[in-house]
Amino acid sequence: MKKSLQLTCLLLYASTGLYAAAPNDHFNRAISFHSVYQDVIKGTVKDETGATLPGVTITIKGAQGGTQTNTSGQYSITAKTGDVLVFSFIGYQRKEVTVGTQSTIDIALTPDSKNLETVVVTALGIKRSTKALTYNVQTLNTNAVNDVKDPSFVNSLTGKVAGLTLTHSSAPGGSTKAVLRGNKSINGNNNALYVVDGVPLPSLSSSSVSDGFQISDSGDGISNLNPDDIEEISVLSGASASALYGGAASNGVILITTKKGKSGKASLNFNSSVTFDKPFVLPKVQTIYGAESNGFNGWGAQAANASNYDPKDFFNTGKTYANALSISGGTEKNQSYFSAASTNAQGIIPNNKLDRYNFSYRNTSSFFNDKLSLDANVAYTYQKALNMPGQGQYYNPLTGVYLFPSASADFNQYKNYEVFNPARNINVQNWPYDPSGIALQNPYWVANRNLFATERNRILGSVTAKYNFTSYLNLQGRAKIDRTTDFGTTKLYATTIPVLTDNSNNGKYGERNALNSQTYADLLLNFNKTFDKFSVTATLGTSILNTKIRTTDIGGPLDPFKVPNFFSLYNIDPAKLNINPAPYGSDPRPEYREQNQAAFFTGTLGYKNYLFLDITGRNDWNSSLPKSFFYPAVGLSAVISEMAKLPEFISFAKLRVSYAEVGNAIPPQYAYAGNPTYPVSSGGISLNTGKSLGSELKPERSKSFEIGTDLKFLKNKLSLTATYYKTNTFNQFFRVPAAPSTGYTYVDYNAGKVRNQGLESSLSYNANFGEFTWTPTVNFSFNRNKVIDLLNTIDPTTGQTVHITSVSLSGSSVILEGSSYGDIQVKDYVRNTDGSLKLDASGLPQYSNNLVVVGNVNPKYQLSFNNSFSYKKFSLSFLIDGRFGGNVVSNTEKVLDQFGMSERSAAVRLAGGVKSGTIDVTKDYFGRISSEYTSYVYSATNIRLRELSFGYTIPAKVFNNKIQGLQLSIIGRNLWMIHNKAPFDPEVITLTGNSFQGFEDFSVPSLRSIGFSLKFNL
Repeated sequence: MKKSLQLTCLLLYASTGLYAAAPNDHFNRAISFHSVYQDVIKGTVKDETGATLPGVTITIKGAQGGTQTNTSGQYSITAKTGDVLVFSFIGYQRKEVTVGTQSTIDIALTPDSKNLETVVVTALGIKRSTKALTYNVQTLNTNAVNDVKDPSFVNSLTGKVAGLTLTHSSAPGGSTKAVLRGNKSINGNNNALYVVDGVPLPSLSSSSVSDGFQISDSGDGISNLNPDDIEEISVLSGASASALYGGAASNGVILITTKKGKSGKASLNFNSSVTFDKPFVLPKVQTIYGAESNGFNGWGAQAANASNYDPKDFFNTGKTYANALSISGGTEKNQSYFSAASTNAQGIIPNNKLDRYNFSYRNTSSFFNDKLSLDANVAYTYQKALNMPGQGQYYNPLTGVYLFPSASADFNQYKNYEVFNPARNINVQNWPYDPSGIALQNPYWVANRNLFATERNRILGSVTAKYNFTSYLNLQGRAKIDRTTDFGTTKLYATTIPVLTDNSNNGKYGERNALNSQTYADLLLNFNKTFDKFSVTATLGTSILNTKIRTTDIGGPLDPFKVPNFFSLYNIDPAKLNINPAPYGSDPRPEYREQNQAAFFTGTLGYKNYLFLDITGRNDWNSSLPKSFFYPAVGLSAVISEMAKLPEFISFAKLRVSYAEVGNAIPPQYAYAGNPTYPVSSGGISLNTGKSLGSELKPERSKSFEIGTDLKFLKNKLSLTATYYKTNTFNQFFRVPAAPSTGYTYVDYNAGKVRNQGLESSLSYNANFGEFTWTPTVNFSFNRNKVIDLLNTIDPTTGQTVHITSVSLSGSSVILEGSSYGDIQVKDYVRNTDGSLKLDASGLPQYSNNLVVVGNVNPKYQLSFNNSFSYKKFSLSFLIDGRFGGNVVSNTEKVLDQFGMSERSAAVRLAGGVKSGTIDVTKDYFGRISSEYTSYVYSATNIRLRELSFGYTIPAKVFNNKIQGLQLSIIGRNLWMIHNKAPFDPEVITLTGNSFQGFEDFSVPSLRSIGFSLKFNL
């Protein structure tokens, strides 16, 4: 346009004859005329990876005003030839470009090594500068979950995010419980919501035991994700940050942004690792006292020589092989990304395996001069899990391993776990023991003849389209489907103990068919524009989320008159065939469906790029509730370092404050509380006589306030982030049995209030000494929880007062009104007036009916110290983290004492035993104390060397620059338990729900892992 204008001016001068008269003079006039002409300059600003940057400030050097890039990284500014455009963005180096004859100027900004990671992905996948955020967001890059891999990458977040509490099973790729800012819901979910590329991820059911048969734990939904596809992880801890996702995000959000193709020459990345696993912490058993006559315990006579039996010999060396390959490339208009990954793990329990294969393809493209952009992604996961270990005494080989009386019997003889029975013409279990009260079998039989397998097929597909009407206004539509099918089988071979096979001596068989389907769609209208001193960023949107879960369990004991060990539904005893179509609890519907519709708005008003006001509102229409519900959020942030002159050592200072309310729908197990249910039985269809508050039923609601600061010192080398928060959660859901006289079975209520308040902080430093760098990071957090009240209301069916002051969470964990969530409550001993134990006639302690709180399962505070070093081609990183305070309960230690197999009981006997007069009552003493959990509550405080990685990068010139960044590393996890008072790893859990937290019951031990990794790119 500018060239054509210049030519037009010259022709105009020539046509008037002025050019001929004074050519030089009039040509200069033409040039002068052109130089004052202003044109609109457009372009896109990206980072060094090719990702667009929103919120970049563009000004004309020496002039007032300016503009900012929109959410797509695009900008528009009026300028003239010769003007100097200045591009500035916190965390990136300032860049200046002189305007020439071009009308499009695309820019790539280079990160400022002194101030990295200042652009984060927030709710709905929107990128924002951290200076504009009014709430706390913590970010991690792909290395956080890929340098030292875990089959479930979520476990790699432990100690790296302030305020995040992770507990997990020991199964390869098993489920993980992730709690941010404490437990809030009494009967609902307390886990954080996982969001991938802006779309909520459904939580998949984990292990279960249904009517006597178990289906293996295939892990939660997030554990199936390929960690090498992750570009960035943002943790939105509070309600203000996650309010746009609705009630599902009331417990915070772990937001995952995956990789996409980059323009330029195609690149190939390969990441491979192998780790070897051993048990980390094992119980201590005695090997010097044998069994009583015909018994299975350690209460017999002392052996002449202690046996050399060690439970750790039962465990295999676990092996995990992880391989990932990705290819990326494309043009400026079209980019593609493809990845393939495999995880193959053999657990420490014999015959425990996990095989997972991930494939993904993503294409991003733009059309019509970048006005329209498309982003399409498809991912497929196949996973097969065999004998994923759990806890408890059913189907658990560790009961026999830990309780085996090695001083009077040889454990090795039972490695041959089956022998041929000519009378039955089949192999039968080789095991003479079956003590009453415990489901005890040959450990090798459990591992090889009690088989639980699950096959999972999962496909995720998404498409995003965005159209830019102008440089500051665009419309984005997004749709995603996530469909998972699980097929699980249970095979219990003949001569498995009768309590597990419904008394069948032919075995038992069961199948589970499960479908978990989620479809999501949203439409967002985005606005981003600067008006002189003010900037406005706003999003108006709507979304719909459909969830469908269909689960059918079918099985039963094999027909005693048919073929043993023939595992088929046709071989099940028809009189005992069990069909359970219920996906949740006692709800009789064979299929669970839920729909959530929402409309929302979020806007940020900025002033001079240092003062920002956030306003958010969302309204949900949830199918489990009779009415819609609205919740707001508001926040303010001020960049003090740009508002006033501060001491030179302060590089950056920001204050932020926010308030938000978040609603939550009825827990899925009670999703039809407001509607009648119609159970189908052999007697036909009947109306379930439940009663709810109907139109009065309200969503659970959390009100959250937080205030924090972000500070940088010493030229951005030292960074400090601190956030104080307070959250009150009320309108909790209660289902209470109704009085028989009413004709109803239960009544539903809204009640209860739980308060959480605490502090999250992070301190990091970036030290450079020539070619040597050191980056230490310290994370600290604590949360204080109080149950203000539970249920105190009037029963609408009787008019009488209903007052609930405690809710049991199982495993001795309880919620008490006026106390803290997760208190441990046990029976107290009978005591004298001075507090001493009152003994019975045999000199033994007695239990009273008084329940006392002896601890709480939640830590008082958490502290981690993460370090990264580099020198030339060498790198070293390690993470030490600790949880301080809190308590755990061990049923394993309780049973070991009961059977006389604990090292503790043997020590007492060696010291002379417990005497009542001249009578030895040691067995009775341990039998008495092991009847309750009072003596088996331990401190959960532990400090460990969580991760270690030491690597060397081979120079590219060794491979003639054809292979870049080839890095060989030694890696390890749980290498050293520096301090631990509990007889097991306190982080190992029974279930990821609210029940059995802090409760251990013959759990598979956590793992000490060491191995190697190889990375390179072409």
